[in-house]
Amino acid sequence: MDVKTFLALLFDQPGSIAKCSLTHLCAKLSKQNLSMSKQALDKRFNENAVNFLEQIFLRLFENLSTQKFSKLPIASTIKFRSMRILDGSSIKLPDALQLAFPGTTGAGVKCQLEFDYLTGKLLYAELQPGKAGDASSGINRLESVQKNDLLLQDLGYFKCDIFRKIVEKQAYYVSRTRADTMFYIDSPDPRYDKNGKLYKKYAHVRLFLEDEVKTMKRGEIREFSRVYIGKHERMPSRLIVYRMTADEQKRQEQRIRRRGQTKPGKIKQKAKDLADVSIHVTNLPPKIPASEISDLYRYRWQIELIFKSWKSDMDAAHYRNMKLERWMCHLYAELISLLISVLLTYQLRYYFWEEKQIILSEMIAIREVSERIWVLWQARASPKWKTAIGSLIEILASNGRKNVKEPGPIGWLT
Repeated sequence: MDVKTFLALLFDQPGSIAKCSLTHLCAKLSKQNLSMSKQALDKRFNENAVNFLEQIFLRLFENLSTQKFSKLPIASTIKFRSMRILDGSSIKLPDALQLAFPGTTGAGVKCQLEFDYLTGKLLYAELQPGKAGDASSGINRLESVQKNDLLLQDLGYFKCDIFRKIVEKQAYYVSRTRADTMFYIDSPDPRYDKNGKLYKKYAHVRLFLEDEVKTMKRGEIREFSRVYIGKHERMPSRLIVYRMTADEQKRQEQRIRRRGQTKPGKIKQKAKDLADVSIHVTNLPPKIPASEISDLYRYRWQIELIFKSWKSDMDAAHYRNMKLERWMCHLYAELISLLISVLLTYQLRYYFWEEKQIILSEMIAIREVSERIWVLWQARASPKWKTAIGSLIEILASNGRKNVKEPGPIGWLT
């Protein structure tokens, strides 16, 4: 079996080498006039094959990182260089793989991905054991952060060290805040020594969000232009507090209950007490209103859609009884498909909006692109490319429209 045939087996249909039995895969090869036994095919899924696919992914990743692509038209107060969204998603594996990928319970692998919402480029990718925390990836990915980047991140990356490094790079962050975070504000009655030096002990007073929330109406946003994060850190930041509507609170309480059922550890009482509150910290300047900051953070949901597409449409999370190397080939094949599919999807979104005033559904587009990866790859640099991409555009124009009438509050959709 040559390289082209091996790649066709991997990319002709998303998730095929994990979903299909070896017998089924051999039948696929026979249609290409290649006769191979199950044992011979199984031997092709080895460490060399895994390394080969890993190198393809890394080279694609590095090559695309140097290219310039069209950006979606976000009508924000600041023109950000990029809108970076980072998150991790776990895949449960059989206990037999616990040695290679130890999880919190049993075996599992976690994929950390960061992408630019404006262009669709993947900016950071890392595979971890399922039990690994998020914070290390939150720090590692900062190497590529540049001035005027906006970083949207969830609780797993809530660390003052990360915020400081972002500020040092003259970039911006908007982050959800842990319910047990201690906030302080400047004391209304500071104390000084006889030389006029401020006593640190009396510089700040505790801000109790539970008390603040009691004075807020549902749907109200309250801003604290300068707070200090942490009992010991005392890192300055802006604080945005939003009290949810009754319907939003109900959905949030359901999410908290689900989290308690699926994740280890006990949910703290304070998290339950603040279930009707959305809390964000940011270093965005005062000229950006609090309402816009809340709208910007809504874009973080896009990474959840990407992971959902990756697991459902590309079957990245599918596992059958097979050896580790075969599953690793499957995982890298789906990572390659994801990288290309997301990039093409977001460039197509730009095209459809600019040329046809159509808002394209990300999930539909990612699914359609991922199913044509091999066709598009074969057609590259040939007259067939125009036909292949034209067929994709025609299908998306007919069936890929998002069910909305106009862009969201800051120029695009969440």
